[in-house]
Amino acid sequence: MKKKSIGQYVVQDVYFHEAKKLGFRARSAFKLIEIQDTFGIIQPNMKVLDIASAPGSFLQVIAKIVGPEGLVLGVDLQKIKSLGRPNVKLLQWDIFDAPKIAEFCAANGVEQFDLVTSDIAPNTTGMKGVDQYRSIELNIEILKFADIWLKKGGNIVLKVFVGEDIQELISPVKLRYTTLQRIKPKACRDRSFEEYFVCLGKK
Repeated sequence: MKKKSIGQYVVQDVYFHEAKKLGFRARSAFKLIEIQDTFGIIQPNMKVLDIASAPGSFLQVIAKIVGPEGLVLGVDLQKIKSLGRPNVKLLQWDIFDAPKIAEFCAANGVEQFDLVTSDIAPNTTGMKGVDQYRSIELNIEILKFADIWLKKGGNIVLKVFVGEDIQELISPVKLRYTTLQRIKPKACRDRSFEEYFVCLGKK
């Protein structure tokens, strides 16, 4: 099928069509699949928190791997359509509203998570420097969140807009985790400046 493009921007590429074909809600499923194939961060029976879950493609991938004895909690400001899986719980809320998150976790028998995944991104302005710095700020807050909710030795995956200020995120990651791996999955659009930070081994 011929790609539709605006200049160099591919609106519907192979990943878009493959996601539709395989029943994934978005192309981002392939980003997480490549991260999983590379690092093996998701394991059966895990308790996983997925931040900025809508429309739910990360949840689809995670739920299948953790299996019926695992648990996935998906949180987003937008409503997430049910996946119809008993091991997936959904919350339409602000991840930084700590009391509500604590209440939700308690109701689902979660003290801490084995893994946190995040596909969060700031509302973009079109100004690369501004968007990149807002991404850093968001991810620093997620690191602080994980200080509480991610178990020792656990891992976290962050979507990051990379730019000249990236060291401001790398430094706090390295303070908290034993290993930082960076990956730009093939399903990321060519012109995108996003990467994923795979932070391994919470100290």
